[in-house]
Amino acid sequence: MDSGINMLCFSASYGIALALELSGLWARTRIGRVALLFSAIAGLVAHTWYLGRRVAEMPAAPLASQQDWYVLAAWALAIIYLTLKLYYPRSSMGLFLLPAVLALVGISRFATKTPLATFQAPRVWGQVHGVLLMLGTVTVLLGFLAGLMYLIQSYRLKHKLPTRGRLQLPSLEWLERVNSRSLGVATLLVGGGFFTGVLSRLAQQGEQSFVPWTDPVVLSLAAMFVWLVVAEGFRLVYPAARQGQKVAYLTIAAFLFLALVLAVMTWGDSLHLNADSESTEPPQASISTTILGLSNNGDLA
Repeated sequence: MDSGINMLCFSASYGIALALELSGLWARTRIGRVALLFSAIAGLVAHTWYLGRRVAEMPAAPLASQQDWYVLAAWALAIIYLTLKLYYPRSSMGLFLLPAVLALVGISRFATKTPLATFQAPRVWGQVHGVLLMLGTVTVLLGFLAGLMYLIQSYRLKHKLPTRGRLQLPSLEWLERVNSRSLGVATLLVGGGFFTGVLSRLAQQGEQSFVPWTDPVVLSLAAMFVWLVVAEGFRLVYPAARQGQKVAYLTIAAFLFLALVLAVMTWGDSLHLNADSESTEPPQASISTTILGLSNNGDLA
């Protein structure tokens, strides 16, 4: 089986789980719940196997491409979904989490599988840089989805709509805690990823792979980090922003910045190295290396 079929395999499993989540809005049965868990677990196992195979295929620079980065983020979000499903089996959170998992996998099909270029900074910085930003992405997504669920649940309560129906969401208090904590954690993770990227950039001063400060991904990631710092500071200083719809709106705004960063990373003008180029000039850094920071032989971007 090639990587496309493998990706299709776990995507189909998540798709079946999502269909079963949707069917639960009309009829909940024990068989349906078992089938849903089986589909989600099967998808996660296939997903893990796919990532493991990617590592085996490229031991010098495991998970060093943009596509791998998206698939790894989807894998982390799928783990969160399955964990929540086991703890809250009657919850409808899968209607929000599974589309996000499938969206990340879908976007990965437009991203390059080519390993990034060779750089001179220590490999550990590349690993820390990529992992922190990947976890920050997952945290922002989780906060965004919790914010959406909070607004829906708040609307239902405000308009005295039934909350004990088929669409069962967590309490407003639980969603509020997730919103608040996700904003703070995302600020730390994205900040850590950004500053390890700065260290990487300083370490490659004078190298031909030098990434300028004006690079679109650098600028968009910096804007996202500044927004997270301002939003978290506002939340901490202004007590009313720690609860209710305000914190939900803050996490939704953080997601919009994340979408901008991912769009620039994936569809930017300098998306990745042109592997087919016959130029004799030394390879230049792709803007995506600013996000991932991983190289073909394990060095840092």
